[in-house]
Amino acid sequence: MNLDFMSLKTMSAAAVRGERHKDKVLERQKVQEREQAMLSERELNPYWKDGGTGLPPEKEETASVKKVTVVEDAGLSWLRKSYQRMKEQAEREKRNFEEIVAERYGSMEVFQSRLEEAEKVASRKENYCRGGRWKKNDNSEIEKEKKEQHMKKETRDEDARN
Repeated sequence: MNLDFMSLKTMSAAAVRGERHKDKVLERQKVQEREQAMLSERELNPYWKDGGTGLPPEKEETASVKKVTVVEDAGLSWLRKSYQRMKEQAEREKRNFEEIVAERYGSMEVFQSRLEEAEKVASRKENYCRGGRWKKNDNSEIEKEKKEQHMKKETRDEDARN
């Protein structure tokens, strides 16, 4: 008789499961490392690079920007928003505000002139809408009487001609 079967290594079921679990964990780590290496090589999104979540970090101090939804304000709301963005960029990049304005508009004077012009046009439109066009006239009864008198006069003139 040959005793080769007794020289085989025996293991319990729990030990076999533990080995399989370790192998699976190692395989997952290898796959994850390969994916991470491929991601970081070609990734353009800065929030995904270096193991990020893909979203920008949340800040406690969220600047509450007042949304302006004015139609036909001659670009005033757009210029004000641009001004706010330039201020934020200057703070973020720790640069001079006038330098950023000069990059976008040529000079601070050009930007201010555009802003003033838009404010003038917007105020004219606002006054126009408030003052006359949309407002009912208080003396509408007087105007009706004048129109009626004018119509009567025209009909009298036509009758006189005939």
